[in-house]
Amino acid sequence: MNKKIIATLAATVFLLSACSDPTGESTVNNPGDTPGEKDKTTTTSHQLSTDYYKTVVTNGSYQPSQTRGSTLGLNSNFNLKAFETGLMSLSQAHFDTDNHYFEEGQYIDSKTANSWLKRESKENPNGLNPKDNGKDDPKERNPYYLNSVLEQDYMIKKDDKFSLGGISIGLSMNAIDYYQKVEFGDEYQTKISRDELLKQGKIMADKIVQQLREVEGVGKVPIVVGVFEQSPKDSLAGGSFITEAVSENGSTKVGSWKTINQKKVIFPLVNETSNELANFENFKSEVENFFPNLSGVTAEASYTDDKLVKMKVSINTQFYGESEIIGFTQYVADKAATFLPPNIPIEIIIESINGTESFMARKTGETKFYTHIFN
Repeated sequence: MNKKIIATLAATVFLLSACSDPTGESTVNNPGDTPGEKDKTTTTSHQLSTDYYKTVVTNGSYQPSQTRGSTLGLNSNFNLKAFETGLMSLSQAHFDTDNHYFEEGQYIDSKTANSWLKRESKENPNGLNPKDNGKDDPKERNPYYLNSVLEQDYMIKKDDKFSLGGISIGLSMNAIDYYQKVEFGDEYQTKISRDELLKQGKIMADKIVQQLREVEGVGKVPIVVGVFEQSPKDSLAGGSFITEAVSENGSTKVGSWKTINQKKVIFPLVNETSNELANFENFKSEVENFFPNLSGVTAEASYTDDKLVKMKVSINTQFYGESEIIGFTQYVADKAATFLPPNIPIEIIIESINGTESFMARKTGETKFYTHIFN
């Protein structure tokens, strides 16, 4: 289970590509550029599990995204993590982890990404967000639908040479567009319906695929496009992908759209009853009875097709004595095994004002939690 911690840390590498600066200049090569003969491309030798891709390494270095630092920032870290890891998870259904290798996006450059994220205008005809209609009333203005674009590349290897095997594109869409009427003024909200969000995302997908097909090196590889719905700023749960489609055989459009029935809820804040919630509340009560000075016990519960598939528990505490942390971690592991669902992967993090104090995890079907206490 040490692998789980390493995987969690490794995943943060992929969470760096969506920082906010829509006016930033591109400082990278054109997307069509290919490595010179002197470049040596390899991969990481270890694969933590079939849930992860080996990573492409060029000249001993990880290759950052061409658009790093240039796309609009998502409205919370919860959305950022869910967007990036969600796109990788979606990609696994199309690009097998056994024979594909991960590389951050190299075919969409900063200038192109910035133009897509801005409004369409005479000066920016490639803008994917609608023209400014001059209105600032929440119900009358044209909102920003598209918040961020993410590219992930999946490479294949033949005779010690790597070539592009497929591309995944994530479109992060606003369910709420936050804006100000004047600089440094009050914040207003334009709410966007799921139907309108889907409509706009599907239109944008075809435009992006059409432009990508014109980029040198893309050729006829499959291009997977997923539409991601952001959760509100004040939500403790990240958003989720709600639909996907694939452009195949060099087509300049995507094929049929497939609905993705996923959602994330926060226990105990969810406004519905379930056996999972009742069991979590029992777990929470037991944990809070152990020490009176806990700041909070919550869980992010992930559902697919209305079935609970994963849970991440966060426990915040004010105490941080070594003996207290050891005793508390052991107690939490016991109560988690008793009350939390037995047939899904579960992660539990205990944090204090000093940061992460301990971590525990259990895979599907396991009965005992692996635990690690940080010094």
